[in-house]
Amino acid sequence: MSGKPQGGRFSDRPAVVHPFAVVACGAILTAAGCGSSDASSTTFNSGDGAGRDRDASSGGPGGSSSSVSSGSASNSGSTRGGPGPGSSISSSGGRSTSSGSSSGAGSSASGSSASTGSSASTGSSASSGSSGSSSGPGNLGSPPGDIVNASGAGVSVVAAHSMTRALFATYGGKLFTVTRASDGQTQDIKVATAGGMVDSSTLSSFCSGTTCGISALYDQTGNANDLKQASRQNMPTVAMWTTRGGTPLPYALTQNSGGRGAIGGDPTGQYLRNRTQTKKIPTGSAPQTEYMVVFAKYFKGHCCYDYGNMEAGIRNDGPGTMTALYFGQTKDWTWGAANGPWGMVDMEDGVFSFGAPQGVNPSNGNPAGQNTQDPAFVYPNTNIVAVLSKTNGTSSFALKAGDMENGGFTTAWSGALPSGYAPLHQEGGLSLGEGGDGSDNVDGAFFEGVVVAGEQDDTTDAAIQTNLSKYFTQ
Repeated sequence: MSGKPQGGRFSDRPAVVHPFAVVACGAILTAAGCGSSDASSTTFNSGDGAGRDRDASSGGPGGSSSSVSSGSASNSGSTRGGPGPGSSISSSGGRSTSSGSSSGAGSSASGSSASTGSSASTGSSASSGSSGSSSGPGNLGSPPGDIVNASGAGVSVVAAHSMTRALFATYGGKLFTVTRASDGQTQDIKVATAGGMVDSSTLSSFCSGTTCGISALYDQTGNANDLKQASRQNMPTVAMWTTRGGTPLPYALTQNSGGRGAIGGDPTGQYLRNRTQTKKIPTGSAPQTEYMVVFAKYFKGHCCYDYGNMEAGIRNDGPGTMTALYFGQTKDWTWGAANGPWGMVDMEDGVFSFGAPQGVNPSNGNPAGQNTQDPAFVYPNTNIVAVLSKTNGTSSFALKAGDMENGGFTTAWSGALPSGYAPLHQEGGLSLGEGGDGSDNVDGAFFEGVVVAGEQDDTTDAAIQTNLSKYFTQ
């Protein structure tokens, strides 16, 4: 998406953090100030047992410090109807059917890491005691990667990234690599057991007494669609959030101090990228499905905190050349209920909540660009948001979003692609935390995401939502 602003606004001004700040607390990462106190001499985002994030931040560059505003939008009510004016919408709701035919595309993910079938997480799911390592709980059923690959209809997972767990029951490899600020050393962080959760013991030990940035986020499919960052100042940071059940989970935190992103990106922007070395990511008008899970506390009111399919180069190649998921509060094109933030789809030269018949840039805050079916997710009422989009690539797309602690997906849109975007011209690059042209001066917090070759069905969407809801409330 182009970083050229069209009139959106900031959602909040979170604290400026050092590029290597590790947000740490509890059983995962030790640091002074964790516990009941919200004050700290370092940057924290420590979770409590209720799953409510405590924000105790001190400044990095510039020395500023503030808590993130939850905004003025309410999260109550439910608006059904078509795009139109509205003030609020519930983050939970029914599951409407999606549009378009579900024609498959692409070959299945290669390598032993992507298993199929209904196998559950590994049996040794309990925490490993004093080591602090965690493996997958045994009551979640099949993880998302296996759910998709077992669904048939010509769909297959072609990229799978997670900060917290294996997305396939047989995956036992690396989740991400951290770079330590104190000495520049790196450490691969793996799952504790095959099919399980992050090895928190290694993460805690390696980052103890210092801070860590994320230099690589690994693809679990065997396609090597890894997302990387070589520059220390541009690395997202490791942060922690605690579920209401008391399980601490790491996420990739992007916080940027400047104003609106510029074309080509901010030199200090934090992102992970793989534009030219991807495999099997849908291109052209091939059908595709994507989902991502984010922490609703972190967002900005402009473009582009994105994850997914985008240009093969750092440039704006025009409408339909990307189909990445977006979370934020921009009203530059279309927008959702109340004051946001919302999940939408960045298709380049437009971030879309629905198939806007007006074409490129229909709104700039104009009510004609509003879709009240796209829910606003207001922190702290909402913590964990999943955004899912799928398209047949030629004429239609669907957008779903939901609060994974308190309900299912709401179908924000199921219908035609925006005017001027059919068919799509996807290029198959991948990024997290930036737009297609490198616009990266945004905030966001990423737990996991998947790219699927093919348009999966609603039954598969519902099964993924069920797994996410169980996982993020354990």
